[in-house]
Amino acid sequence: MAAKKKAAARRSPAARRSRSASGSSQIQQLRATVKQLRKRIEEEARARRLDSRLIAEARRARDQLTKQVTALRDQGKKLAEQLRGILTDSKKREKARQDALAVVAELREELARRTEELRQKTLELKDLARESADRAREIIQRDVSSPPSQPEPPKPAEDESGTAA
Repeated sequence: MAAKKKAAARRSPAARRSRSASGSSQIQQLRATVKQLRKRIEEEARARRLDSRLIAEARRARDQLTKQVTALRDQGKKLAEQLRGILTDSKKREKARQDALAVVAELREELARRTEELRQKTLELKDLARESADRAREIIQRDVSSPPSQPEPPKPAEDESGTAA
């Protein structure tokens, strides 16, 4: 090490100045480089913090969206089930309505048939009543026009053998 000190001592003051001037400019360059690197590191750190915030927000938004999609899916399933039930109920009601209309049509046909039968029987009864009235009139007129006659003697009762008792 002593040899190195001697070499430094031998240099001239101008060499020292140029060396110190070049050393100071080199130090300034190094300081500028360090400043630039610090600035770049700080920017990268800010960018990383921003990125991590954005990633966290994206995760929160994704989780919230997933929850909403799940809720909507569940709601859609419930609505689909209700719709199926309503459609089934509607089909049942329509079938019951059609069945009721068929029964009403059958009852109307039966009513028309029975009404016609009743009309015919009424006409028959009317004719029978007229005939009966005519017979009664004839009997009454016969009785009135013929003199009262002796009552007919009662016929002797016949027994089972066919002889009079």
